[in-house]
Amino acid sequence: MQYVVFRRGGEPGKIAINPAQVTEVRSSPGPYTDIHFGAHRIAVEGTFDQVVSRLSGRNMSNAEATEPVAVEGWLARQVGHR
Repeated sequence: MQYVVFRRGGEPGKIAINPAQVTEVRSSPGPYTDIHFGAHRIAVEGTFDQVVSRLSGRNMSNAEATEPVAVEGWLARQVGHR
């Protein structure tokens, strides 16, 4: 099982997330992104693109941080895991 570690958004501490269990990712105001697991939600630090990149196993360089991430393939793989 693979986990991705994030800093919690606006709270102390870290959280480890299993990307296979993620059902939705949404951008939030400020430097946070919401990750959903069905009815559960957790806010993590990072932009939408950074979070999706990490969940998909793609490492982002500083230059890529401003480029859009192709999330369609990642979402298709997540649907296939259910």
